[in-house]
Order: sequence, then C-alpha cells, then structure tokens
Amino acid sequence: MNKNKSNHQIILELIAAGTHDNPNEVEIMSVAVTHIRSDGTQVLAVSQRSGEHIVRGKDRKGIRAGDWTQETGPNRHMLDQPQVEKARILVETAAVVGADELTAQDSACHEYLLACARLDGIDKPKHQIVMRQMCDYLGVAKPDRVWCSLERLMRTLVRYHIVDPKTSRRVCKPLIDGLAASTNRLTGATVIDYSIPAVIRDAILQSRSYTWLDINVFPKFKCKYSARLYPKLALMAGYDFRVRKPWTPTLPELAAFIGYSQDDGNIHITYFTRVLDKALAEIAEHVTAFEVVCIKPQRGSGRGRPVPEGATFHIQVSDGTKSLWAHRPADLGPAQIGRIEDRRYSPLRREYEHPPVKWFAQAQAMTTVPAEELSDRWRRDLSMSQADPTVRIGAMTGALLTSVLDAEGLKSAFRLWAGMAVMADPTATATADVPEFPNALQRCASGHAAETWIEEEVWHADDYTEEDEMEDLRLGDDFKLGYGED
Repeated sequence: MNKNKSNHQIILELIAAGTHDNPNEVEIMSVAVTHIRSDGTQVLAVSQRSGEHIVRGKDRKGIRAGDWTQETGPNRHMLDQPQVEKARILVETAAVVGADELTAQDSACHEYLLACARLDGIDKPKHQIVMRQMCDYLGVAKPDRVWCSLERLMRTLVRYHIVDPKTSRRVCKPLIDGLAASTNRLTGATVIDYSIPAVIRDAILQSRSYTWLDINVFPKFKCKYSARLYPKLALMAGYDFRVRKPWTPTLPELAAFIGYSQDDGNIHITYFTRVLDKALAEIAEHVTAFEVVCIKPQRGSGRGRPVPEGATFHIQVSDGTKSLWAHRPADLGPAQIGRIEDRRYSPLRREYEHPPVKWFAQAQAMTTVPAEELSDRWRRDLSMSQADPTVRIGAMTGALLTSVLDAEGLKSAFRLWAGMAVMADPTATATADVPEFPNALQRCASGHAAETWIEEEVWHADDYTEEDEMEDLRLGDDFKLGYGED
C-alpha cells in the first residue's frame, strides 16, 4: 500500500473494497455513499476528525441524564435511562488477571463508581460518594454487601492494553484504588472515598472512540457475564450499519473475553453455551436499545460432539436507539417556533408547565411528529390530566403525568409523556375531538395555532322555547345572546 496516501484515502479504499479486517476499530465521524459501481457495489466515503478538530474524552461531559440522583435512585421510573460513555479501549482490552471473584453486583458497583467519577470530574485524583446512594442504586438494604463488593474491586487485577501514537503499554491495575470509608457516629451516614487508577483516567480523557451505556441496566443483571458482554454489544450497535461487521470470535476468544473458565482448564461447549444463553437472555430482557443475534458454531461428531478447531460464533446487533435527550434537535422554522412560544391562549397558566422549544425539537427528531403539533398536544394532554386524572393518554393516565410533574419536575414529565403518550400513539394530534370538561375548567377548541377559548355556557332569552329549535326566523333584537351569568 502506498504510504504517501492520507488516512482518509486509505480508509476509503479499504472499506470500499471490503478488505478491511475490522472497520469497527476505526473512529468514524461520517459515512456517505459517493457512487455505485456497475456491479452494484457501493463506494463509501468515510471521514475522520484530525488535528485540532479531534474530540477526546476530556472535551466531552460523558453523562446523559436530567437529574442523575433521581434517575439512578430508588424511585427511578422504568423509562429513566441515564447514560454514561465508556471508552472503546476499556471495553475491548480489559481482562481479569488471576483469580476472578467478581459478581454481577460488583460490575454494577464499578460502573456506577466510574459514572459518578465522570460526573464529578474524571481528572480529579479522588472522589466521594455516600454509601446510601450506592445502596439505593444497587437495590440492596445492607451496606455490608456493598462494602464486600468494594473490597473485591480493590483486590481484582485487570490488564489493559493502552495504545497511543507513541507507545503501546500493557498495564495491570486494580479496578479502584485508595478505598476508605468514614462513618459519622452522630448521623450514621457513611462516606466512601475512592480513586480511579491513573491508567483508566488517562484512557478516558484521551479516548476518541466510545459507546453509551444505560447505567440502570447493570443492577438488573444476575449473571456476571451479562455485564461484560453488554458494553461490547453496545459498542457494535453504535457503529454505522454500512460498515458494521459481525463479531466472529472463536470459542476460546469469546470465553477469554467474558472471563469464563473451568476448573479443569478446558472449555466445554455445553456448559459454555448455557452461560452464554443466560447472558444473552438477560441482555434481551433488560436492554431495549438494540437487539442481538448469536449463531453458534456447528458441533462436530464423536464423543462429546466438540466444536471443530477454528469454528467461530457469529454475533450481530441491530442499530442502537436513542433516548429523547440523546437526539439532535430538529431544525425548526420561524413559524414553528412562533407557534410554540405563543402562550396567549394556552390552557396552561403556570410558566413552569411550558417546555422550552429545544425539547419539542428533540421530540420531533425522535417521534417524527411536527414540533408545533407536539406543543399543542402537550397543552391539551396536560390540561386534560389536570381536569380528569383518570383520562387515558396513550399508554398512561393523567394522574401519572401530573404526579411526575409535581414530584420530579417538568423535564421528567415531558420525557415520560413523549415516551408513553406520543410514541404509543404518534398519530393522535391536538386537532382531535376534545372531550367535555367539568364546568370548573374552561373548554378549548382545537384547530388553531394555540387553541382558542370558548365560554362555558350560551343562554337564551326567556321567551326562547323548544319550538325555536326547529326553525328560528327571528332577526336582530328579537333574539338576544348573552354570555355568562347576569
């Protein structure tokens, strides 16, 4: 290959020819089809950031969440999906050295400590977390169980293979350092001090490739191999489908990746597939961002029906879905923005009940429903919920929407509404028939930009009778109209 070619040209040539061993290992910024050859082959143009345009971990926040404490706490909702990024190099190169005592709870504990450190500032040498917060996240009542997990994280050595432009390093470090706990004897509150090893901090700060993980998934795993397989599958789901290739590890390679071993030193395919099936079943049950297909190698003949040497698994994932806040806001026109911001005729009288324009733009990107229709529908649905808590809105009730709004705030309520009301019935618009409201609440007529008010009651003159319903020929002062009460 010509060494004078730029990286961009080489990547383009390799992927277009289909000869790149693993394009997933390339940090891809954008992929586009340049042209189609006569034989039907698509030629892809792949571009990368370079120079001062490179975005590393130190330039990214690394957390996607509204209220981190609320969304990872004991009262979190099933639709809460706070996300944390994880560097690709930590996903693909980490391997336990020596005794592997880690459990599924230990993995959840480690991921949460990393996420809290990222939220606090991963470049800091030390971090603190309250023991009660850890217990609430893990769903355990006894702090002793959390402390046992922290001790196992301290004594478990993990090998990392760190590659940068100048060096290639293999480093063995414990998962966390400097573990200490102090308890206030008056209040009983326990504070945990811990440090993230420098090699992990540097890998995160310098990372260019990464994946997003749902932090609330880890406490749900009961099999320790699920927590080790999930980040790899999430990494694959994040790649563009046009250059995503299936993962094809051999039996020893897949066993080594998830840390599976047996006492006799051999890997028996029957026992291994049971473990793998359990891990994949847990991921399919708890992870909704993508789907996984795993084709196992064909077993041979003979005693024990061993897998032929060199036979591979075939693992592929679907495209990853995004949460509401992960969507890039859609481009809105002046008319759309003006309609959303026009609150003169809104049935919602409190300022904090009106979401900002950006949220509607993100909801449009997720649901494909125009932002101005979403604005009208939000006002209608919330006013209906306040008037009648038993009203059904998509897959939720009005009582759920108003309770989340009062207890957790507008952002949580809007996210819940977008997921359970709009996504459940995206064709319902604010121009649908508006149900009757109690007299205590004014009615609104749909079909206008911001919905128009209609007075509660129209009353007629005293001499108006039922015969006038058949045909009314009176004009002017003979027929009087009035609004409201005398």
